[in-house]
Amino acid sequence: MTCRDLMTPDPACCVARDSVVTAAMIMKSQNIGSVPVITDHESKHIIGMVTDRDLVIRVIAEQREYYSTHVGDVMSKDVVTCSVDDDHSEVLDAMKKHQIRRVPVVDSQKRLVGIVAQADVAIATNEPEEVADTVEHISEPGPSMPYAGSDNSGGGMNALMTGLLVAGGLGIGAGLIYLLDPGWARRARESVSNAAESVQNSVSSAADSLRDTVGHMTGGGMQSSS
Repeated sequence: MTCRDLMTPDPACCVARDSVVTAAMIMKSQNIGSVPVITDHESKHIIGMVTDRDLVIRVIAEQREYYSTHVGDVMSKDVVTCSVDDDHSEVLDAMKKHQIRRVPVVDSQKRLVGIVAQADVAIATNEPEEVADTVEHISEPGPSMPYAGSDNSGGGMNALMTGLLVAGGLGIGAGLIYLLDPGWARRARESVSNAAESVQNSVSSAADSLRDTVGHMTGGGMQSSS
């Protein structure tokens, strides 16, 4: 079985001059964590990969203006690819070695023609042990957290996004984080909202109790003076 059999043809991609917002919107609409970067939509020569982690680390954490920051400024240029005629085992080896979940597929002219995801291999092959081994290798923590070119996710990413929300408040940073991971951002927003509502209820309850106490005292004083 070759990459041609496994790949999703004509994958969503962007060009280096696109803004990082464009890349984030592609990730959101396609429910993916990395997007191939090509020279142009005619030649489709692949020149990089941009991941959700690239956007968080290199845009939000560095407080860049994301409408004026281009994909080419933050993408990884060391792209791991496979050929349409490569065997599926070569794709699995590449995923394990580089700890990535999506591998772009190129033709003999180095044009982007497809992409193979970890799920594609798992569904199409009858080798569950090999796929499980690949997943284990991809998920192994390295000496440092994965950076550009890796679309790993986990506690580190959640901790980073939580830190950004705490440091910057639910403003611009939260807006871009919502584009990258709407589910996580929605839960974070709900947690903040629930906490605020709890505080508000406590304050209202205390105020009602205080009014009742004052009312009883005032009423008692009026009765005593009559």
